[in-house]
Order: sequence, then structure tokens, then C-alpha cells
Amino acid sequence: MKLFLPVLAAFAFTLILSAADGIWRADGAKLLKPGEPKMEVGFPGGAQLYREPDRLTFRPQRAAFDAQSLEMEIKVEADTPEPVKGVVFFKNKDGLWFQSIEEFSFTPGEWKKIGVRLDRSGRNWRGVGHGAVFDAEAATQIFSAGISVYGSETRTFTLECRNLRFAGEREKQPLSIRDWKLPPLGEVNRRVDSRFRLDREFFNPYDPDEVTVDFELKTPDGNVKRYPGFYSRDYTRTRHFTREIIRPEGSGFWEIRFTPLVPGDYQLRLVVNDRMAKEETVSEWRSFSAAASNLPGAVRVSAKNNGFFELTSGEFFFPIGLNIHTNTDRRSEIGFNFGHLPDRGTYDYDDYLTACGKAGINAVEVWMAGWTMALEHDAGRSGYYGVGRYNTDAAWRLDHVIDTARENGIFINLIIDNHGRLSDSSDPEWRENPINARAEYAAANGGFLSDPAEFFRSEAAMKNNSKRARYIAARWGGTPNIMAVELWSEVDLTSQMRERYADGSALKWHQAAAEELRGYSQIGWPVSTHICSEFHNLLGLIKLFQQPAITHIAGDAYRNPDMHFADHLRDYGNHMKNHGKPQLITEFGGNPNGSAPEQILGDIHSGLWGSLFSRLSGTPFLWWHDFVHLNDHYDHYRAFADYLKGIDLRSEKLDYLLSPAVTVPAPPKGQTYQALALAAPDAFYGWLYNRAATQRYPADPAAFPEVKEVSIRLESALPAPGEYRLRWFSTLPCREVASGTVKVEAGKPVVLTAPPFRIDLAFKLEREKK
Repeated sequence: MKLFLPVLAAFAFTLILSAADGIWRADGAKLLKPGEPKMEVGFPGGAQLYREPDRLTFRPQRAAFDAQSLEMEIKVEADTPEPVKGVVFFKNKDGLWFQSIEEFSFTPGEWKKIGVRLDRSGRNWRGVGHGAVFDAEAATQIFSAGISVYGSETRTFTLECRNLRFAGEREKQPLSIRDWKLPPLGEVNRRVDSRFRLDREFFNPYDPDEVTVDFELKTPDGNVKRYPGFYSRDYTRTRHFTREIIRPEGSGFWEIRFTPLVPGDYQLRLVVNDRMAKEETVSEWRSFSAAASNLPGAVRVSAKNNGFFELTSGEFFFPIGLNIHTNTDRRSEIGFNFGHLPDRGTYDYDDYLTACGKAGINAVEVWMAGWTMALEHDAGRSGYYGVGRYNTDAAWRLDHVIDTARENGIFINLIIDNHGRLSDSSDPEWRENPINARAEYAAANGGFLSDPAEFFRSEAAMKNNSKRARYIAARWGGTPNIMAVELWSEVDLTSQMRERYADGSALKWHQAAAEELRGYSQIGWPVSTHICSEFHNLLGLIKLFQQPAITHIAGDAYRNPDMHFADHLRDYGNHMKNHGKPQLITEFGGNPNGSAPEQILGDIHSGLWGSLFSRLSGTPFLWWHDFVHLNDHYDHYRAFADYLKGIDLRSEKLDYLLSPAVTVPAPPKGQTYQALALAAPDAFYGWLYNRAATQRYPADPAAFPEVKEVSIRLESALPAPGEYRLRWFSTLPCREVASGTVKVEAGKPVVLTAPPFRIDLAFKLEREKK
């Protein structure tokens, strides 16, 4: 049973905790009889007598929120008349401790009634071992509650507790806004974070059925749109050896976030609606002015060429990506013999993102995984309370990761859910999904769905997803360096997805979820979903990506390692034509369990240099991020980023040359050479490579023979006739190694002869600018 039984909030009440509501425990002392609220205490020292409920069924309690105070009666029996001192205390399920500011004194032989108010945030209670301020959310999370006594004298006595209860009725506060902090000035493309408090508190501030806090934003052109705000709190982080420790600080607050995308004068006002009381309050309009800046804008599908991305600030955006799904990866530790790596939490991301920024990586994938930064998860895990109550610790950590990425010039591809959450067979996490009505912690979670295969057809699941989407967009929808959001990673591996695809429910769900998420987002995120394996599997589920609200295509590129990754990209380019949306590979690297290190390095190199010429809208995102980081293979990314500078592919017409003819007059024994290229109206770009060397990248390039006089034949009607500048580049590092001029003539192929090389070369043939 639950700890506290709810009663009607309209009446004053006294709720006494019966024996069925939990069990009595003692710390620092011994219960005289198991399960009874009486203990024998020995000083000097301290002891606690308290009741706690069944961990498997505990949920935040309405009764605790509705009450005015926590009360109990205490009696001390002792041989001496001196009083015993103590405080009332409680802990949440994760051990976060609050105790009364008032100290109580108990005279032996007398029952004494004591109580502490629960409806006065920031008063009456102090946190111990953390900096959180007591508030209504802390009250609803009361798990263990009782009395703590202490003394420095030498004595023994017995202590008994009775009538532990919630008493009275919460004093209702006005629905008023206070302490609204909004800076008057800012700049374009820099996010504005604006906090405030409400005098009235709520049982579940994350539930829009109970309370909504929105803001209306009037842009310089006069348009007014409404976006959601969110409830949260602050945290601090420290390290204990390698372990990250997160502690709450201060009291809860409300916040709105937005990014001005154009310079000018803005106006904002807050709209607060207590949906239970059917009461609304609206603030006055306040002003904000945004100055022009050189900061990069938000990502959107290009208006010039819908096969690519661009920034709202005007620049072409070609993601150079790495998949840092979670900070540690057990498969990597095993597959690459790294051994067990310590989980340092966000400190790991600090190191990764700093290194990525220096290497020219401008995009990384991050998961809101159940074991890292999910908002909702199983109540058996620290910080989580099941359905509808969001983990602000996890949200704070995701804030930190996103902000650190921004500082390093990196955009985030944010994954909301991974397939295991709806599977009991493929990377199964269904048993820990809070919506699971049959899970061990189902009662504590508020689980409501018995079969994961029914998710895409369940109205209750859709409603719960909608509430979470509102919070996600409220918190991060005004963040310009979120490149895109994926609703699912490898959604085809969720339970009975093929059946849900066939009956149309998965298509309907994706359209509704993407449309809603984009509507809540002030930036207007690109939104997609994601398919496992490789593009043939993706094509079998292509209708998912044909939904109007899905902005781009995302899939994997795992394969048999015997296949050169450049060949896979060539096949991709031949098959993935005419979809009219950007296309991304956000997982790849050998097979799903990894491959030999030299083969993964070959995939990294080939994936980078081949991506530009195979209809992709960004480089593939390697799954094995720790392989890159621990072996310091960032130089491959730095080289490609340097080559990409100055390239803009947003032309309406592009010609992908997936198999241009390569001629080698005197090929070294056993060596084969191929190329990938691209024609634009005013340029040719290409990559010429030794197949063996780029399939399994060598530790020493000198192991491969130098080849001379290799030529590549480019045939396309696109580049206009004229004088063009030719530049050849080494690929590790990217340095110009040869240059010249080439005349492009209408109707004639262009033949380029490469300087000597061992592994590969890239080239740019661009119209001379007058």
C-alpha cells in the first residue's frame, strides 16, 4: 500500500499513518520489538526512529502536499529527569535529508505533541548534506519521516513515537508572479534565460493538466506566438575521485528560454493557468532588445536546396559528427580492450566536447537515455519518480552538456528515446520503462501500458508523450545549438514495429509527435526518427520519413566489415535519390559490435571524405566515440573540416559522380585506386583513394607505395565553361600539395592528373573569382 492515503483537499484533515502504511525502523539504536515505534537509545551519540513505506509502491503523495504540517507525539522514559533534545526529519527515497530548524525538548515520562509546517517553502526545514531549500516538491517526496535525537552526555533511555501524521490543510497562496528576472538587452542568436517564481505551489508542477506556465513573444515584425515555460531547480557538481556527484541547490523556480533570431525590439509576457482551480494570471508586457551579432544561428532545412541544412544566420551547415550517445560504452570497453572506464558523468563530456571543438567537429549526438539524462525513468533509479515527474538532476546535466557544446562551437543531435525502452528482446529496457504496468516498480511509477507493442496505438501513451514533449521543448526549444531532435533511435527495433507500420499507427504517431514538438519549440527544430542497420532497411520503412512534419532522414550504416565503406557510400548515393529531404547517417563503424581498430579507422577516414559525394547532408556519426578519444584520432576530423571550409552545396543542381573513371599508368602491384566526386554549377570536388589503404587505415602510410600520374575523368554538364582553379590536398593533415588552372569546356570531360600520393588526395576545382 501507499504511505499516505489521500483525502479531499477541501476539508481540513488529520491523516494518521497506520501500520499498513509502512514499517518502523531505527538507526543508531535498537527497536524494543520489531516493527513497533519504540527504541532503546544510548548516548553519547544520536539515533533516529522513523517510518518508511514499501519502496516498490511509493509515489509522491498528494496528502503530503495538501497538509499544513507533519505531526507526531513523542515520549521518553529515563531514569534521570534531564530532557532529551531532537528534531523532526524526513528523507526522500534517495536519502535527501531535511530536518526541522526548531529543536524540540522531551521531558521524560510525558507525551509531547510536536509538528512542523509543510506549506511554507524556505522556512521551518533545513537541508543536510545539500543546498536545496525546502519546498512543496520536497514535501510531496517525503519517504521516511520521524524523530532524530542526540546528546553528548552518557545515558540510556527509551523513546516512543505515536500518531505520526499529516495534519491540517495547506494554506493556499495567491496565483501571483514575483522575482521575474529578464535582461533588457541581448544579442541575436544568444539564448535568453529568464526566471521567476510563483507564490502558489503545485503538487506536480510538471503536469500541464494541473498548471501551465507560458510566455507570449512578440517579435520585431509584430507577430505574437505562445511558447511553454518549465519548472526546475539548480544543482552543483563535484568529483569524488572519478565519480561525479550532483547536489540540488536552492528552491524550485519557473523559467522561460528563447533566442532572438533577428535584431530588434521584442516584448514578452507571462501567462499562468492553474487548471485545477480554473484561475489565470497574466503579467504586464516587458521589453527586450536584441542587437545584431556574428553568432551562428539555429539549424534549419535549407531554403535553397532541401537536401541540406543551413543556419538561420545564413551559413551552409554540413554536420561533421561524432555519436557521443552516452559518456561510457560497455561494448567499446570490451571490443577494443579498453578495460572498465570510470563513469565521470558530465566531466567526460567536458573532455569530449573540448577535443571535438578543437578538431573541427561541429555536431555530436547525445541521448536522453534511461541510464543518463532521461526525464522519465524507473522509480527504482535515483532521481526518478516514474510517469509524469521529471528528473531535474538529469535535465540540469543535459543543460550542462548542451551549453558546453555551444562554447565549443558544436551542435547537438538530441535523441529522446532509444528502441530498448519499447523492447523486451532487443537491448531490452522495457522492464525499466516507467509506463510499463507490469514492471517491478509499476505501482511506484504509475505504469499504465501492459504491452510495448501497443505504444503507438495507446491514447494514454500519446498523452504522456505529449506532456513530456512540452517540457522538452520548453527547456531546450529555444536553444540554437540543438541541431535536430530524433524521436527514436532505431525505432524499427521496438516491439512489433513492422505491424504498427503496416496498420498506419506508427506513421500517425510520428506525424503527430513531430508536429507537436516542432510547434512547442521556439526555434522550430528539425525533427526526425531513426532506423537501424543500413539504408536498405530504411527504404523498407520510408513512409516514416515521408510524413510532412518529419524534416529529414536518419539511419545507420553498419555492414560486413569486408565491404569498403566507400563502396557502401557509393551504394547509398545510387539508391537514396529524390527524397527531397536532408539525409544523415548517425551511427556507423564496422558491424554493430565493432571491428578491428584499423578497419574502424578506415571507416572514419572513408566516412569523412566520402560523405560529401554520396548524397549525404553531413558526415556519418561514428558510434565508437571512445575509440576516437582514447586513441586521439581527432586529426582525421580536423583535416576534413579544413577541407570543407569555403564549400557551399546549396545549389539547386548537383551532379553526384559516384564512379568516375580513374586511370593509373603504372599501378603498384596489388593496389587499386578509385574516386568519388561531385559537380556543382561552378565547381568540381572529389576524393581519390587507394582502396586497401582506406579500408584498413595503416599506422604508417609509408607501408603503401607511392603512385604517380593517376588521372580522374570528370563528366558533367553542370560546371559552366571557363577558367577554373585546381587545388590538390593531402588528407592527413589537410594541406595544399599542388595547384594549377584548368579550362572547363562545354560538352567535354575534365581530366585531372594527381600529384604523387600513397593513401589518398582530395581536390577542389573552382571557378576563378573575378
